[in-house]
Amino acid sequence: MRYIFPLTFFVALAVLTFEANPAYGIIVDRIAAIVNGDVITLSELEGWAQPLIQKYTNEKMSKEEIETKRQEILAQVLPELIDEHLAQEEVEKLGIKVGNQETERTLDQICEDNHITRNELSAKLASEGHTFEEYKKELKQQIERAELINAQVRAKIVITDEQVNEYLKEQPLKNSSNDPLYIMQHICTTFEEDDPESREKARRRIEEACNALKEKKDFEEVARRYSDLPSGQDDGYLGAFTLKEMASSVKQAVVDLKPGDFSNIVDTSVGWQIFRLKEIVQSGQVEPNSAQIKEVRKKLYRKQINAQFEEWLNKLRSKSTIQILL
Repeated sequence: MRYIFPLTFFVALAVLTFEANPAYGIIVDRIAAIVNGDVITLSELEGWAQPLIQKYTNEKMSKEEIETKRQEILAQVLPELIDEHLAQEEVEKLGIKVGNQETERTLDQICEDNHITRNELSAKLASEGHTFEEYKKELKQQIERAELINAQVRAKIVITDEQVNEYLKEQPLKNSSNDPLYIMQHICTTFEEDDPESREKARRRIEEACNALKEKKDFEEVARRYSDLPSGQDDGYLGAFTLKEMASSVKQAVVDLKPGDFSNIVDTSVGWQIFRLKEIVQSGQVEPNSAQIKEVRKKLYRKQINAQFEEWLNKLRSKSTIQILL
């Protein structure tokens, strides 16, 4: 399923957006399906299916085998494309619109999670045959889907402390690595890479944040106030990493920190950053901290919202007029 779920979970799923679905080649069109009077063409379906066709066919296969596999994939992808059209209808009916600022903020989060700059993201997309503007358009549509899901099913979902505790009892958190895990927080002020004025402005903001920390202000409070990335509103929580998993600049900044200490200002590909070592977890079972409990709650929420959305989508399908002509 191609839908992106509520924006609080967008981070975990954002990498998937590298698989945007452009149109491929020139195809003699015919109608593959009609959804409430809206036509889905064969070329549109081929565009959606092309990445899978490329993945599951190769030059060693005969033409007959390739065509058989192609037809199988088209049949599998068509229901997803139908759901996409149904969802887009509902987006338009509800008047859901996503502004440029929200799209830009999500782009920042994607770059942060993948440890790349926008220029690096653009280069990756270009290597895969996509443009940055196409990617932003696709991203905007996915945020709209997230807003649609929020509007339709979010209010029906409540995750209780009992559910979280039961999950942790069944699946206790463990550090399976022999290497210690560094539980990290950060503050990040971003800037445009080729804009000295933007870079200097971000530098001044991170210095203000650093001064606030030196004045013994709570790291979480300073992160919420100064960090430009969405993680700032999550108390600056960055994640759990071994030293091997850290970029060299980050490792150098935190390797000598004691739990509770924060680093000097670090110039990274994402922006100016300050890192805080929240705690170090050795191998074995881990007592969940507040950030990890929050992640479990999100996981349970996502599971419920998937089920609720599928139920809503089934009702939407039953009320729709769908003709499959493939």
